[in-house]
Formats: sequence, structure tokens, C-alpha cells
Amino acid sequence: MTGTDETDIAAKEAELSARMEALAARKAVVEKQVRELMAAEDHKAGISHAQAIFAAKQEKLALETELEIARRQKKRLTMSF
Repeated sequence: MTGTDETDIAAKEAELSARMEALAARKAVVEKQVRELMAAEDHKAGISHAQAIFAAKQEKLALETELEIARRQKKRLTMSF
């Protein structure tokens, strides 16, 4: 590999790491939102946030998938042959 290739790999690795951190932070926010919505529900009083909880859980799953994709891309990038 040339120096340019190694620089490109390092830049891409840094980009993926930053993306993973952002995704993890967003996932933590969504998880907190789900917990808060679930705690705020009161079925006896007719207070339900089912749609919002469902949407937040879907977003959490999407973020987990994106995180896994980024993790695998980073691993593939740094694998030595």
C-alpha cells in the first residue's frame, strides 16, 4: 500500500468512528425517550403513547442497524489481508 492509500483508510476509519459515535448518541436519546413515554402512560386514566413509543422503537432499531453496518464497514476497512 502507498502512503496515500493508508491516509485514505485512516480518514475513512475516522469518519466511520465519528458516525458510530453520533449514531450511538442518537440511540441513547431515543432509548431515553421510550422510557419517558412508557413511564408517562396511565391506562386507567386513558393516557397512552403507543404510536409514539412504536415510532421511537422503530427508530431505535434503525439506528442499531446503521450502527452495525458502520461497525462492519470499519472492521472490513481495517482488516489485514
